[in-house]
Amino acid sequence: MSDRIGFRLALPVIGWLWLFWPSLSNMVNVWAHSKTYEHCFLVVPICLWLVWRERKAITPLRPSVSWLAAALLAVSCFLWLLARAASIGLFEHITAIVSLQLLLWTVLGTAIIRRFWFPLLYLLFAVPFGESLVPRLQIITADLSVWLLNISQIPVYREGLYLTIPNGRFYVAEACSGIRFLMSSVALGTLFAYLQFTRVYKRTLFVAFSFIFPIIANGIRAYGIVMIGYFSNMEYAAGADHLVYGWLFFSVVILVIFFTASLFSDPQASSVDLPQQPSAVSARQTWGALGMVALIFIATALWKQQLDQSQPLLSNRQTDAINPQSATLTEWGISFPHAERSQRQSTADGKAELYTARYNIWQRDGELISSTNQLFNKDIWSVDNSQSVTLPAGIHAKSMTVSNAKGSSMRVIYWYCVNGFCSSNPLAIKLMKASYRLAGQQGVSDVFAIASTELNDDQIKDIIDVGTNKHSVILKNSHQR
Repeated sequence: MSDRIGFRLALPVIGWLWLFWPSLSNMVNVWAHSKTYEHCFLVVPICLWLVWRERKAITPLRPSVSWLAAALLAVSCFLWLLARAASIGLFEHITAIVSLQLLLWTVLGTAIIRRFWFPLLYLLFAVPFGESLVPRLQIITADLSVWLLNISQIPVYREGLYLTIPNGRFYVAEACSGIRFLMSSVALGTLFAYLQFTRVYKRTLFVAFSFIFPIIANGIRAYGIVMIGYFSNMEYAAGADHLVYGWLFFSVVILVIFFTASLFSDPQASSVDLPQQPSAVSARQTWGALGMVALIFIATALWKQQLDQSQPLLSNRQTDAINPQSATLTEWGISFPHAERSQRQSTADGKAELYTARYNIWQRDGELISSTNQLFNKDIWSVDNSQSVTLPAGIHAKSMTVSNAKGSSMRVIYWYCVNGFCSSNPLAIKLMKASYRLAGQQGVSDVFAIASTELNDDQIKDIIDVGTNKHSVILKNSHQR
């Protein structure tokens, strides 16, 4: 049995590793450089252990072929190419893992995969996801902290993510959002739900508990830090004390999850009900499935090679500062590194600035939408509110109000463009970029951002008109290149 499975898996898995290696190596690099995803190193060993536990249950089963999975594998590979062309790392990682799941389903058949449904699905926890939750988690942490401080009758003034008490000020930073606690808790909670429960509703409720409990616990943790600072006159609850308190609290959270799982666990079944045996699969069907997998991987590899070898149009990379003497919003902190060109211009009174940056959609060292880019200095400013706005020429932009510890506020309006398509939706921009890259076409992408401290809507509209006019000129020049 094991020999037959090993034969079926050897070449397809090697082919999967070869094709998706760029995404897999990038995924491991994220694990190694982000403390939020250090737990991902344990996911693959856990999955292998879960498979080993079920090895006796599949001994009587014969491998088969799933043509449905093969068709879905082709779709998954195309979506991986789309994500790679759009430079969407999260979707690229997900489609790489899903392709492995579909590959195993294709060459082993439904009966065997049914026994291993949980280890296969658990592989998705190897994908580093959840960063988009950070801003919302920061707000929830601040809300819970203020609520608990009010109950404790501790005077507190909140401005965005800044909490001010009589003897100090606290900022709910990204590291305080609890995203590390949350991701590890959900991964462990899902594993415990599978091992400790047999009823579906219990598993669902426990996974929900492992998601909600660490969020509430992190709010209590932040409240505790503020209270320590309040009673110690800000002598403790900072630096190393902050970190030690955080990890100690996280250990308590995990122990509570352990205890809850054991308290309500279901008795494990003493016998295993084997699924109905599939009919025997001919050698022709087996080789046909392997051949289809090989054809899908080769076609994907050839298309990937076309994407990797395409070169950008020749251009002179430069950074122009127009009227740099009037650039007075020095704390704005907008940054788009590796842009082919960027411009920054202030109004005459210095109350607003217009910033533009351009990228070629084929350039390798930098892109329009990336985690390395920032629309404001996150170490200084925090977002108070954000809303969508419609600008002249029908451009859909985003307007944000940010504030800092000094009590100052600033309004930032921004939008992105790929050739003639403009939007503030990063996903729409990335998909538009991908459509040009998959078709082998050339193009440029731009960001436009306006920051103002004191201007009203009419004055900002005048600057936006200038920005859209500049965009028209840029588009005209790009088509002449």
